[in-house]
Amino acid sequence: MSTSADNKAGDGSNAGGREMIGGILASALNMEDEISSGVYEDYLNRRHWPDELEEATFLNIQRRLTVLIDDTKKHRKILLALAREYGENR
Repeated sequence: MSTSADNKAGDGSNAGGREMIGGILASALNMEDEISSGVYEDYLNRRHWPDELEEATFLNIQRRLTVLIDDTKKHRKILLALAREYGENR
């Protein structure tokens, strides 16, 4: 088990810890991007849905997916702020 002393670089900084935190946050950002563009945004396109799907139903789905996309953008901003504050480039 490591301690905070184990993570300190020669200059007394916590470089190893910042690098690890930066990596975790970068992974989280990648997941958010994949979810948003790889799932939600693809399904905003009508052609991905059966022709038989009623337009009102599709519009309801689209409206709800838009909320998820907006939330994902907020998550991304939070993760970027955390990376700036605690990541390795601090």
